[in-house]
Amino acid sequence: MFGVLFYGFLYILIHTMIAIGWWRWRVEGRENLPPRQNGGMIVVMNHVHWLDIPAVGALLPFSYRLSWLGKIEIFAHPIIGWFFRAMNVIPIKRGQRDLAALDASVEALKDGAVLLIFPEGTRNRSGVLREGRGGAIRLAISSGAPIVPMAMTGTMHGLRGTFRREPLMLKIGKPYIIKPLPNGKIPFDTMERLKTDMMIRIAQLLPEERRGFYKQLAASDTKVL
Repeated sequence: MFGVLFYGFLYILIHTMIAIGWWRWRVEGRENLPPRQNGGMIVVMNHVHWLDIPAVGALLPFSYRLSWLGKIEIFAHPIIGWFFRAMNVIPIKRGQRDLAALDASVEALKDGAVLLIFPEGTRNRSGVLREGRGGAIRLAISSGAPIVPMAMTGTMHGLRGTFRREPLMLKIGKPYIIKPLPNGKIPFDTMERLKTDMMIRIAQLLPEERRGFYKQLAASDTKVL
């Protein structure tokens, strides 16, 4: 209950700042969101600043309340750990394949979670898209949940930029589903194709100068599936 109330408080606060015109936050492509009643989904997005999480959470409808993955170290303190669990954060051991976190994420998706994943693996302060990782692909195949590509621009300077009224934009792309694979195994070349396709979908929502590793592929509208 605390998590819902605190999430709601932040949601109202941010939308108040947007409504009075002080925060110039906008969203495009809400119509691409899968119907909430259809169940869980995986949101994949570029990651520049910690502000990305509250920004995407506020710019999605409230019924799409986010869950996300957080490094296990932040759960070490009992009170802090309780807070993040109340906020639907799933602990994960970074730098290794954490099967417990994978299982917890799959169960959350099957229970209807909107799970935010940053495929770059960590924050990229340059704002230029780096090569992605395949965790979201594994979750999509294991859970059957659709992947919803999104892209955020304008968070590079954090809250300071927001209070200076610098624009922030969230773009939502079209969802897609990855078909189950035989035996649940993902061959290396298949993973590379699926991962590249996912990252191209994110890159195409970003300005050309921020597409980074995927600039040429995104510009040519390459399809790898």
